[in-house]
Amino acid sequence: MIEYLTNALVLEAEDSGEFDKIIYLYSKDLGKVRAKAKSARKITSKLAGHLQPLNFVKIRLVEKNGLQITDALVLDRVKISEVALAVLDFIKEMTYEFQRDKNLWLLIKKTFQDLKNNKKISYKPLLKGLGFAFDFSCCHVCGAKSVAYFSKSEQVFLCDKCALKVDKNELVLVQ
Repeated sequence: MIEYLTNALVLEAEDSGEFDKIIYLYSKDLGKVRAKAKSARKITSKLAGHLQPLNFVKIRLVEKNGLQITDALVLDRVKISEVALAVLDFIKEMTYEFQRDKNLWLLIKKTFQDLKNNKKISYKPLLKGLGFAFDFSCCHVCGAKSVAYFSKSEQVFLCDKCALKVDKNELVLVQ
C-alpha cells in the first residue's frame, strides 16, 4: 500500500454508489488524479465539506484498488464565480491523469490567487504552461496573425472571425 500526502485543488466531485464520491483533483505531486472518497455522502462524513470543487486541500491518498482519500483539510477556498468555474473547467479539460507538472501547479495557484485578489484573469500563462505558446501562433483556419481565442477541443488558436463558427463553450479568450 502506497501513501501520498500532497496539496491539491478539487476539480470535481461526482456521486458513486450509495454513499461514496469520486473526486477529481489536480495535485502538486501527482498531477490530475481520480480518487474515491468512501462514505463522503453520509451526513456524518468528515471529508464532505473539504472535498468541494474550488477548494485547495492538503490530502492523504492511499493506493488500494485505485486511489482512495483517507484525509483532507481545506487550506484555502476560492469563491464560486462564473470565471472561477470556467478556469476550473479549463484545467479539467486540458490536463491528463498522472502528468505531474510543478510549474503548472504554481500557475494554477497564482491564477486562483489573482482571482481572489480581484485581478483580471488571463489564460495566457496557463496555455503557455500547457505548451501552447501563442507568441508566434496564427489562426488555424485562415492563417491570420491576430489570434484571439483558443479552442479547447481542437487545441488550436483562432482569430475573431473564425471563432464565430465555433461553439462558445469550446473557446477561451487569449487576449
